[in-house]
Amino acid sequence: MRDAFISGAGAIAGVPRALVLVHDLFDEIEAFYTIYRLREMGMDVRVASTELREFRGKNWAATLRPDLTVREALSERWDVVAIPGGYAPDRLRRYDEVKELARRAVEQGGVLVSICHAAWVVISAGLARGRRLTGSRGVWDDIRNAGGVVVDEPYVEDGNVISTRSYSDFPEFWPRLEAKLRGTGILPGRHPMGPADPREGPERGGSGT
Repeated sequence: MRDAFISGAGAIAGVPRALVLVHDLFDEIEAFYTIYRLREMGMDVRVASTELREFRGKNWAATLRPDLTVREALSERWDVVAIPGGYAPDRLRRYDEVKELARRAVEQGGVLVSICHAAWVVISAGLARGRRLTGSRGVWDDIRNAGGVVVDEPYVEDGNVISTRSYSDFPEFWPRLEAKLRGTGILPGRHPMGPADPREGPERGGSGT
């Protein structure tokens, strides 16, 4: 796929909102899967970056043009801020407005989704210390050096920060994230797969009838 363009109009009243952050050398699978999976959940999804131009994926397989800049996104409230991996997070974390957006997502009760190398943004935003996180093995030392706790699991939730290792974990990660968003009221209703954690199911036993 080349020159893919994800567009969006004004905010839709009453619809939960998600922002996906990209920059050059984003991971194409993680970015596009994230955009469309959030849309499948019924969210109003926008793409943002540091400027309005086409950004190329790390495999030169596709480009994305953001709907708005990160500075513009700071003036709005987002229920979910998702950061796909690739090498883009290493570029994104150099911008103060990106780090501020990540912090606001957490402080304002939204969910910050960190995928693969996106843990770099979590670290640079000062959100890693004392927090359980996962990501690509290439960022594990960085998480530890920032005072975080590395967890080698496909879905790691610590407060408002939810992380995953890579797109290989998506079959388990996304159903659990959707269940979490429904359980917290960000998304309406209940996911058909049940609780976010399968261990949280109803107690066993008869109905007593």
